[in-house]
Amino acid sequence: MTMEKRFADENFSPEIQAKADQMNLDRNNIHAYTVPEPVSKNGRDLLLKERKELLKGLEKYVYGVIPPPPESLSFEVAEEDNCAMNGKAIRRQITIRCSEKGKVRFLHLLLYIPNRRTGKVPVWFGLNFKGNHACAKDPEILFTITKYYPTLHNSIRFADGRASITDRGMQEDRWCFEKIIDRGYAAATMCYFDAFPDHPYGFKDSIMSLFFTEELWKSKDRPSTEISAWAWGIFRALDCLERQPEIDSTKIAVHGHSRLGKTALWAGANDPRIALTVSCCSGTAGAKLTRHYCGEDLAWINLWHPCWLMEAATPYLGHDWDFPVEQSQLFGCIAPRLAYVTSGTDDDYADPEGEFLSAKAGSAYYRLFGSEGIGSDTMPEPGHHLTGDIGYYLRKGPHNITPENWDHLLDYADLHWKE
Repeated sequence: MTMEKRFADENFSPEIQAKADQMNLDRNNIHAYTVPEPVSKNGRDLLLKERKELLKGLEKYVYGVIPPPPESLSFEVAEEDNCAMNGKAIRRQITIRCSEKGKVRFLHLLLYIPNRRTGKVPVWFGLNFKGNHACAKDPEILFTITKYYPTLHNSIRFADGRASITDRGMQEDRWCFEKIIDRGYAAATMCYFDAFPDHPYGFKDSIMSLFFTEELWKSKDRPSTEISAWAWGIFRALDCLERQPEIDSTKIAVHGHSRLGKTALWAGANDPRIALTVSCCSGTAGAKLTRHYCGEDLAWINLWHPCWLMEAATPYLGHDWDFPVEQSQLFGCIAPRLAYVTSGTDDDYADPEGEFLSAKAGSAYYRLFGSEGIGSDTMPEPGHHLTGDIGYYLRKGPHNITPENWDHLLDYADLHWKE
């Protein structure tokens, strides 16, 4: 795959495109590297000691701090219908009010709950890119209205994000709400712009403005990243979901695609309420081994989205194989809870092999609990599903999450969660 194909929907400036063209896409040119192994001898030591050190390292070099819960948090049902999806589901739309030192931010949660249920049900939650209304054609979903931000690097991603009627359901195949409901699960989402607009000018409209000054955020001493802001948003959504009487809060799955796959993994590493963490095509700073120098690299992220990485990563740009921490350590923070990685065969940018190898290396932490983790030393062929405590699926195709992914995800959850 060429970068030109991978970025067909983008029109980068010459500087950005030049950096993209420098990425290594040849597996024969991967620099030699080593992967850190667990220090702990058993799961108890991992949970009590090593996990804190792993989180500290990932926080320092990759994600930054996740702020604490706000001083005040409240939930208001903005809309509810017990006969959504032709009677299959309850649709509940909830406004989450977050207040800190007189400042307020609002998050907007969309939740579907199956009407056919005998007790509390597990829930799938994920942040979305285009607004709640883009996740399904349901005409009653409230529009997610995003502020206008100037274009960046000539990229259409940052064009005017205001919602229109034609935007309804534009990404419904990534969410498959009705499929999830039919399988007996609840489904929920929230737009990632609610937590931090994905733009250099987004700080004032983000949750980070509740905790830090703009001067500090723009300095080299910036304490956090956009990814940690999005993870904070996930935590507030979980606060809300826990309070819904129909939801089984012991079976919460958090999933994310691309940069939101990076976010899901960081959220799962930090919050034990997340029983299943799902990464789809998340690449560097996600499931992919940083030191597996193929596809997306630190230098690319630092130029394209510097607020995705901490300043401490800067000395390692261009020699990722020396990076002090490794993404496989995320699995050490998630273990022994369930984790799941899915990749696309044509997504060279996210490095499917590097994602599998990270899950394989991360399995060493699961073995401290008597689990095999991913349960395979060999990357499976496309279409073959690994269903261990670290699940893995390689789909034929590009950078995306599809109904095919959801079929396997739901099968995986059924296997682990249903008797």
